[in-house]
Amino acid sequence: MAKSIGIDLGTTNSVTGIKKAHLEIIKNREGELLTPSCVTVKKKKKLLKLGTMEEYIVGRNALEWIKQDPANTITAVKRLMGRNLDDPEIKKMITNMNCPYRISAHSKGTVNSLAVVLGGKEHTPEQISAKILEKMKSDAENALGDEVVFAVITVPAYFNDKQKHATRTAAALSGLKVRRLLPEPTAAAISFGVDTIGQDDAKTVLVFDFGGGTFDLSVLTISGGQFIEQGKGGNMWLGGEDIDNTIMDFVLGETAREYGIDDMDALIANQDEQSRNLFWGELKSAVEQAKIRLSDDQETYIEILAILKDGDGDRIDIDVELTRKRFEEIIAPIVDATVTLTRKLLADIHFTPDLIDKVLLVGGSSRIPAVITAIENEFGKQKVLLHERPMLAIAEGAAILSHRLSDTYECPHCGKSVSQSDPTCDECGFDLEGYIISESVFDIVHAAAHDYYIYLENNERYLLIEKNTPLPCEKTEPFKLVHADQRLVHMKFFNIVNETEESIGDLWLGIDENETHPEGSVHMEVTLKIDENNLVEVAAGLKELPHVELTKTLSRGKADEKLFISLENLINTANRKGYDIYTIEDLTSRALSVITDIQNVIDKQTDDVNESVYKSTEMKIDKAAKLAEKNITSKPLICYAQDALNNFGPMIKDRRKAVIRKRIEKLKKMDACGTYAENVKALEALDTTLDSIGWVNALMMIKKAGECCEEHEPARAAKFFNALETIGRGHVNAEVDRVTSTLEEVLPQVQEILDQYDTKTGTIHKDIRR
Repeated sequence: MAKSIGIDLGTTNSVTGIKKAHLEIIKNREGELLTPSCVTVKKKKKLLKLGTMEEYIVGRNALEWIKQDPANTITAVKRLMGRNLDDPEIKKMITNMNCPYRISAHSKGTVNSLAVVLGGKEHTPEQISAKILEKMKSDAENALGDEVVFAVITVPAYFNDKQKHATRTAAALSGLKVRRLLPEPTAAAISFGVDTIGQDDAKTVLVFDFGGGTFDLSVLTISGGQFIEQGKGGNMWLGGEDIDNTIMDFVLGETAREYGIDDMDALIANQDEQSRNLFWGELKSAVEQAKIRLSDDQETYIEILAILKDGDGDRIDIDVELTRKRFEEIIAPIVDATVTLTRKLLADIHFTPDLIDKVLLVGGSSRIPAVITAIENEFGKQKVLLHERPMLAIAEGAAILSHRLSDTYECPHCGKSVSQSDPTCDECGFDLEGYIISESVFDIVHAAAHDYYIYLENNERYLLIEKNTPLPCEKTEPFKLVHADQRLVHMKFFNIVNETEESIGDLWLGIDENETHPEGSVHMEVTLKIDENNLVEVAAGLKELPHVELTKTLSRGKADEKLFISLENLINTANRKGYDIYTIEDLTSRALSVITDIQNVIDKQTDDVNESVYKSTEMKIDKAAKLAEKNITSKPLICYAQDALNNFGPMIKDRRKAVIRKRIEKLKKMDACGTYAENVKALEALDTTLDSIGWVNALMMIKKAGECCEEHEPARAAKFFNALETIGRGHVNAEVDRVTSTLEEVLPQVQEILDQYDTKTGTIHKDIRR
């Protein structure tokens, strides 16, 4: 029977657990409980063929390889999940010599998506994380002797929607089906609560989760198997990695002073590649070990001998003493930051320290004595508990919830397979419901991790859902289109995280151009849903036109967003340059088509790019830009040709009408899928054919003048429509002189009207307002 496991997908290490009759942490193939979250790419010669193939190595073996090839080995990929190139911390990583692999914007995405270059090839953080999950899945299957299909995967409580979406994508790529994305502090609370809080007890617990890459806080009330989140806080860029980097800076600074080196970074950069790679690998390992030793010892030494050399070829040995006192001094700003964030969380939910019954410390960095002391000073020593298994607690909680969410599980008393809905075991009569309440997870009430906003017209912000709102939740708000004839809507959704704005994604809507807007303002209802995983879903509809199906996609920095940005730049250029209304009409029509196509660029499960759709959509945007720049318009010409056939068909020879219809269809086809050159050629062919219908074009001008007058000068409209009737009767009765004289009389006035009213510029509206 397919198994369901719990996975702590950590920044530094990952752990897998399963709960059957008893809770178990699953060892990997190397016989270890912790699997380093490290991936390396090696080139491997193909058998029977010339060339090479990529080989991915994950875990302990990859971590060892980092000393040989750091440029193709990545650690802490979790910090890159759902991030963007403009993030200050990402910029810091790119310029930091401690980060040997290359980070860039993805060639098929925007600055809102990242790629790491390993083995000369772009990899998304999701693809790298998927390799880690593949190993966790495979090692679990090897240990259990059964297929693993489902998993509860933990994520930092402060992860935003894009980061959670990226985690789900990584799971899909690895072949796992996600039962739940579980906040890491909640997972730790589950591990703690199941062990220590009885059925009739109620405790409010602050989980202080200080791991390798993130710092997470969560306040939960635990009672009778229920876990109710009161609030979340933390910092996604604070963790053991930062402590390691601080120690590394200290070690390099001490060495530079000892040897009188002015620029230590330059000296390291000038080493040969093999020595440089080996040095960084040895330094990172030595610093991590020193940090761990200082949890028990008062002093330690960091030694790296016979690797670095100065410009004269003399050895520069790293031999630095680090006392616990000095260690605590250099990490004091980091420890202070954790305390400040803890106070902020309590203030956000209107709690005081006396309302907290227990403070549970989990994560490797929480074992540091200075961290423990700082939290004891805040809450009192008697309240602070270091989890007995701080490195395993999160995986344990995930395994417990994964067991709870499984369709079936083993009866704890007799081992028979029972259903989650069974109150008692049919085989032995064991009280399953009571067991779940007292020994497992009965229910979890999650809370929104951040405030959720939408941008309105003129960059006005509007709050949709507040931080710490119980989940799942749904909010529907009414908005107005900024213009009655608006066909495009662009909505931007974002979080506020620690006072910083972070994009969730953009939603583009296209309103069918054949749909007629009602009189007056058009109201749009926007619905934002957040599920128990803190994942966002957005929907929108027109209140006055409920039957209208709006095309929509929520972009998250991938190839679709890159195309949307190109489209938005094109629209902004058109509005800035003041194109005429016919060019604007044509461009709007093309934009509607592009929006529909962009929805099919990204696979909804794996984020894979459909290359053929991407290239054709990219070509459409480029073609639209070129046509607009030269004021070449297909749609108005097609409408003109169809209008001429409908209104003055009897005045056009049948053979010519057939040619017009054929060329209309050709232009429509080229509009949809033709190149710029093919589009222009088809347009010119139709235009030439229309030139040949002679005086029917004059009738079209008179009709247009009458329509302009209906809008602007109603009293003058009758003159032009009467002229059309006169010409029509004259044509039927073969009264050539009457037709000619009427045309000569009215055409100068027609031109005057068209010059006055038919040369307006247009605007493509895409905003909404309250």
